[in-house]
Order: sequence, then structure tokens, then C-alpha cells
Amino acid sequence: MTKLMTTLTIAVIASILVIGGFVASPEAYSTYGGWYDDDDDDDCGNNGYYGHDDDDDDCGNNEPKDPCDCEKPDTLKFKFTTPDSETSNEFKIEIYKKLNYIGNEDKKLTSIADVTDMGDYQIESSSFGKDKLNSNTVFAIYRTVENADDVLVSSIEIHTSCSQDLYIGQTESDGGFTLEITDGLRNGETSISASDPQTCGDEPEPEKTGTIVIKNALTNDNGGKAVFEDFSYKVTDELGVDTPLVRDTLDPSIHVAEVPKGPYILSQTIAPTITETYTEVLITGDKKCPTTTNESFMIKKDKTVSCTIYNDDNGDGVEQIEPGNIFHVGTVKFDISFPNTIPRCDATNTVLPCIFEDSNGLFNVVPDLKETETLQVSTLVLMNVIGLELGDTTMQDPLATSGCVFDGLTSFTGDTEIFPAFKFQCSGLSSSSNEFRINYALIETLIPPNVL
Repeated sequence: MTKLMTTLTIAVIASILVIGGFVASPEAYSTYGGWYDDDDDDDCGNNGYYGHDDDDDDCGNNEPKDPCDCEKPDTLKFKFTTPDSETSNEFKIEIYKKLNYIGNEDKKLTSIADVTDMGDYQIESSSFGKDKLNSNTVFAIYRTVENADDVLVSSIEIHTSCSQDLYIGQTESDGGFTLEITDGLRNGETSISASDPQTCGDEPEPEKTGTIVIKNALTNDNGGKAVFEDFSYKVTDELGVDTPLVRDTLDPSIHVAEVPKGPYILSQTIAPTITETYTEVLITGDKKCPTTTNESFMIKKDKTVSCTIYNDDNGDGVEQIEPGNIFHVGTVKFDISFPNTIPRCDATNTVLPCIFEDSNGLFNVVPDLKETETLQVSTLVLMNVIGLELGDTTMQDPLATSGCVFDGLTSFTGDTEIFPAFKFQCSGLSSSSNEFRINYALIETLIPPNVL
């Protein structure tokens, strides 16, 4: 009985010693290179033997991976390149955890033999008994020499934990030798960032754009044979970059382009196959439309500028006015508060164009229409009125509510005849913005239009 108790006691003590040995030892045996101090305590699992986890950037995350995210890999793939002077040589790469471990056989984790320029290689944590790569990986590059010791020619250190940048395409170099990371895998799937984390996922700010729409109104009343498809348009920005407008497939008279916001010049081109000449009669439409081509106008963010360009194969002097004909075009610039741009109308010595104020306080502009037929109630007037800063010839916004608005046709009795005139309602005038420019076109309809 006493002998049995003694045996049991010895067995229990031995068991305690064995268990205590496992608990107390900080050493972990590496299957490659013998015993070494595994002070890389950033692995997940039991939160480390010392009860803390410094590297928590890749633990406990089982959600789907974003291309910009990074998780510490178990395999690192890379491309190896040499300086031009070394391309014909052969190398081997030894893997260590720290730079000062190089050359210590007990600290070597693994190695790659027969390495050549432009070759693709990889290291795997399983080759040195770990689930993941260490947070730091050192690549010691040796030139292999026949019948002699290999020569250390370069050492490259890469942080292989995601607490710092680790991404596909990352390159690290030393002494002309370069490692380019081509992939980082975790359980066979890419786990590192798809590109430089400094830019990965940075979606460019949406470009601030607007739209220009040009509709062509074409008149062939003097033998012209052009069709809508013979006209093309482009806008040119401040840097001289041209953007062509695209013709609508269903309506060839319409051309559209989306462009970055800013100032532009509109240009119209007629196909070289068209031998007859065409006059750009008038541009009408939104208040942002230019008054003519080759004149600057603004396109704003998320806004559309819609304009109509009227072209006639003979914009002036049609011998016989027929329905639909544009039979006269012109431009008149006048100043209401300081009528020195064009003169006041003089009944005894009428000089055209001129301006007068009627008994109702409306301003009337008498254009020079001597070379055309007399206006009648069936004449349609296409017109836009552009407000100008005093003394400035650049186009500003038309003054829709605090300027001059076309109010139909009227007449002025001169010294020898009665002259047709344009009537305007003008309000909210100031000394700094009372100058206007009228662009107009006259079309015979034979039907009294509602606007007159």
C-alpha cells in the first residue's frame, strides 16, 4: 500500500512538472531553422501568451473584403528584378524577421533558390510554422557564386502587416534590386489592398458640367441646297480645347454636348460640299445664349443652354418676299439714359437708325430698313435684347425684368415718309445698365402673328 502511494505521488509530480514546463516556456519551435524567439505576438487566437495583442488590424473581421481593405496575408507574391549589370546572374533569397538576424542560421525562416531577374516568387508562412506572415519581413538577397561563398548584395525590408501600407503594386528597392508585390493571400484569396491605400477608394470628384443644345433653323429661299446634316457645331474653352456637338439621331437639326462649366466660344461649320453661302441670321433662345457665333458665353454647372441659330442662303435683299422668308436681318445698339449711341429721331432730318420716346413713355427704336420692304402686320420679328454694361461691348445677361422688353411694331413719321420701328417697354433703369443691343430678323408670314 505504501509503495503504491509513493508511485502515485511521483507520477503526479512529474505531470505537474511537464505541465509547468509548457506554461512557463516562451519558446516556440520553428519547423524551419531550429529554435528561435517568436516575439511577433501580433497573431490572433488566444490574444497572445502575454495577454495582449499589439496588431489588431486583421483580427476578428469576417465581413466581405473591400478592395481598399487589408488583412495580414499568409502568402506574399512578388516579382524580383536586378540592376542591369546583374541580369545574367543567379541569386537566392533568405527570409528573416529582422535585419540584424541576417546570416544567423537559427533565425532564418525560409529561403528561395535559383532566383533570376524578372522572376515571380512567393513566400508562405506555413514554411516556417505560422498561420500568417510576421509583421516585418526581411529579404536577404545573395548572389550565388560557383565554388565560393554566396555574396550578400542587398537586403530589403517590408512591413507585411496591414498596420502600414501593404498593397498590390508596392515596390521596395535596395542597391538596384527591387521587389514588386504582385499579391498577398489569406487562405488562398487576396487579402491586401488592391492599390495604394493613399488613393484606393478615392473616387474623383464628379466633374461640374453643363449642357449646350443648338437647334438649326434653316431657310433655303434663294436656291440653296443645304440640309441640317451639312451644319456642324463645336464649343471651344479658354484653353483652346474643342468639344464637338453631337447631332441628334431623331432630329438632325439638334446638336448637343455636355462640357465642364466655364466660358466657351460657339462655332458653326458648313460642309465643304455646299458651294452656296449662308448667312448666320440670328441666335435666339435662353438668356445665356451668345448673340452671335465666336462670342463668349457661359455654361454653368447642371444647367442647359438652349439656343437656335437661324441660317438663310441669302439673309438680305430677297427680291420677292414669300411666306416664311427671312428678308432682313440687323443689329442696333442704343443707350436709353444717354442717347449718344444712336441719335434721337428728328422729324425734319431723319437719320436712321434713331430712337424716340412716345407719349406713353415707351422707347421706340427705328432701324434702318431702307433696303427692304415696309413692315406690315404679317411681319414676324425674331429678336433678342441684350443688356450691356455702359461702355462695355461684352454680352451680359438679358435684362428680363429690369430692362427693355420688345413690345411689338410701331412707326415714326419722318421728314418725307413713315418709318417702321420697334417698340420697347423699359423699366427699372439705372445709370449703369441702360445700354442695349438688339439682334433682329424679319420674316413674312402673311398671317398676323400674336406677338405683334
